[in-house]
Amino acid sequence: MQILLRIFIPLLYAAAAALYAANFQERRDRIGRTATTLLVAGWALHTGLLGIRAISIGHVPIMNTPEVLSTCAWLMVIVYAYLEFSAKDRALGALVAPIVTVLHAFASAEFGQSEVPVHLLSRSRWFEAHVFSNILAYTAFSISWVSSIMYVFLLGEIQTKHLGFFYKRLPPLQTLDQINNRAASFGFAFLTLGLAASSAWIHQIRGQFWVWNEPAFAGALVAWVIYAGHLCARAVAGWRGKRAAFLSIVGFTLVLFTFPVVGIFFPGRHSFAN
Repeated sequence: MQILLRIFIPLLYAAAAALYAANFQERRDRIGRTATTLLVAGWALHTGLLGIRAISIGHVPIMNTPEVLSTCAWLMVIVYAYLEFSAKDRALGALVAPIVTVLHAFASAEFGQSEVPVHLLSRSRWFEAHVFSNILAYTAFSISWVSSIMYVFLLGEIQTKHLGFFYKRLPPLQTLDQINNRAASFGFAFLTLGLAASSAWIHQIRGQFWVWNEPAFAGALVAWVIYAGHLCARAVAGWRGKRAAFLSIVGFTLVLFTFPVVGIFFPGRHSFAN
């Protein structure tokens, strides 16, 4: 059963990605609706796969790289679907759906290759809450990043008065800015929960609330400060548009460092490989 799901889910995601790209190019509502239907169908099967996986291993599937990638793809669909239905625009799907497809394809290729025993220190609800919240936060930040990149491209066309490819296909600047704000706010809330859960977990195993020489924890804290500054600048100083977009791009670049790169360059230090 799991083998069939690992085959069909990437196919549904890939088909959805292709149709989102076609909808981005041609802006046909029928193509867009079909893309959304396939994405939701893939997500439904993906939910079943994660449920089966959780039952078979006895814990939330977030303990190694394939599980994290798969869960990240699953959560990315949830966040994107919320933004698609709230903003009533599918333009972001042209970038988000391919990312989901690639993430799940990598996860499917590695699932079951080798079962790594879960360390006793990881058998904690605080640890699971920490990892799950951080994955959800990073997923939301990635959506914020995508909308910010689109904002910069569209703004460039408007400022140079060359209204071409992006102007005809992207939603208005205001809509992209709203998506950026919603996704960044959502991600910040869950990153805050993730940091709180990690602090409780560290206290549980070490008797202290923080470990400053842990690269991933320190990087996540810096990311929290950046997004806190982003949201405060928007709320207090009235930062909108271009400046908010650049802050989101910088913030997510740091997230890219703290999540997979730390595991590669600091093996044994908060690494999913161990």
